[in-house]
Amino acid sequence: MTAQPLTAPRRPVSAVLRRLLSGGLRIWRPAAVQLAVTLVLALGYLWMSDVYARVLVAEHRANAALTASSLASTLSSALNERLALIRGLTAFVEVASGTGNLTDQFPRYAEALRRSVVGVRNISAAPDFVVRIVYPVEGNEKVLGNDLLRDSRPGFADTVQRAIVSRDVTFHGPVTLLQGGQGLIARQIVFGPGKPWGAVGLVFDVGAILNEVRFDRVPAYLGFAVVTDTGQQVAGDALALTGDPFVERIALPDGHWHLALAPRTSWDALAHDDPTFRGFQIAFLLLSLLIEAVTFMVIGRRHMLERQVDLRTAELGRAKNELEQFAYATAHDLQEPLRAIASYAQLLERQQKGKLDEESEGFIREIVDGAGRLKMLLRDVQLFLAEDRVPLSCGVIPAGDPLKEALSALRRRIADVGATVTVTELPSVQADERRLREIFVVLIANAVEYRHPYRAAEVQVSHRRVDGYDVIDVRDNGIGIEPRYRDQIFEVFRRLHSRDEHPGTGMGLAIARKMVERLGGRITVVSSPGVGSTFSIHLPHPVFRGFP
Repeated sequence: MTAQPLTAPRRPVSAVLRRLLSGGLRIWRPAAVQLAVTLVLALGYLWMSDVYARVLVAEHRANAALTASSLASTLSSALNERLALIRGLTAFVEVASGTGNLTDQFPRYAEALRRSVVGVRNISAAPDFVVRIVYPVEGNEKVLGNDLLRDSRPGFADTVQRAIVSRDVTFHGPVTLLQGGQGLIARQIVFGPGKPWGAVGLVFDVGAILNEVRFDRVPAYLGFAVVTDTGQQVAGDALALTGDPFVERIALPDGHWHLALAPRTSWDALAHDDPTFRGFQIAFLLLSLLIEAVTFMVIGRRHMLERQVDLRTAELGRAKNELEQFAYATAHDLQEPLRAIASYAQLLERQQKGKLDEESEGFIREIVDGAGRLKMLLRDVQLFLAEDRVPLSCGVIPAGDPLKEALSALRRRIADVGATVTVTELPSVQADERRLREIFVVLIANAVEYRHPYRAAEVQVSHRRVDGYDVIDVRDNGIGIEPRYRDQIFEVFRRLHSRDEHPGTGMGLAIARKMVERLGGRITVVSSPGVGSTFSIHLPHPVFRGFP
């Protein structure tokens, strides 16, 4: 027999591979899970920090808006209180100059005015526009003999000329005074028989007015600036005008001031420097460490949190729908009592016409006008809230048809102001006819309402095609819009002018934007102050079968 060599039994190659792969997977799987969790945490931090920063930005902006509104209201009250003094002084001088006792009575009356408010530097009277009387005299000697119409300092003579033309109070400043320091000058003309008798003036200390407003209430992280309509800085830091500020308008008899409030850095930087954001970062870091230590438990926790977020989102969605339904129902139910109020007020106005004094009749007119404004407001609220609920009958329609209906509805208003509307040929577009008509009504009515005071209103409606969109431009030659207001005009109840200047509910453009977005498009505006505006309606271009 031949001896055979002894060898170890061989294992199948497949079994060896399975063992190696199994061991490798046992080592690799926890690391992969750990890496995946770390990646999820990193992405979660980026998302949550962004969301939280935006929440903080919204809170800071809301607080800044409230602060700006409060400061503007206080400043407006302080200025108007002082403007009332100049009107009282004018009436006093008109009477006293006629009796010949102006020189004797002036100091006593002027002292009473000085005591009524703080910060009055001097009070003067200028017969024939030359300052002859000033109170107090001490410290104001340089003012005596000053010819107001020949004063060479910028703006002084112009202020007097404006007062002569307007027959109202004019405001000038801050300026460097002859007697030294900075002040605000209010002037009004005293008219005699057939010609101006002269002028009266009050000089106010700027610092006293600012102290009364208490700008120290502005948080340290916010900067503020008060500027005139000519851009002259009254107080604060001009950098506040460049940091996406909240701007409040303060009306004056012959102009206006602006109060701007903005962060000293930026809104995003303000949110990231907030102590609560630091707390969020620390909390997230601690949570991440805990998640890394107990990975699998946290994964389960994460799924539970996601379910809670979904549940809360659904609850918020239901709450939002319920709130909108409540608001819509309220606006609808208020229509009936409002119609009764308006009807009875109009009936009362007709029945009592000529029987009541002028003031009482004015009260009744205010009720009638207020009911009318409220009716318009409730109608716009209903229209805005119902936009998402009204069925969308979107199809291909001739754009000229709803435009003709809009012009017909606005025919009387266009004729009353002598406006001209020019329309080029419009194509068929993909839209809802009722909604497109409402959009045209809003844009053309705004173009007519905000026309330029020194030229006839001209409105041009034209069409162009850009990147798959039919763009209908509504161009006017009106007063235009400041760049910083171009986004705000589409917000609900946002008004850039007082109701006395331009009536309305402040919801027209918000409704128009919502309708255009419902049609799958968007609305944009390009404007130059004093030149005009172009509102562009972008609608998706309809695609026919076989024909683009």
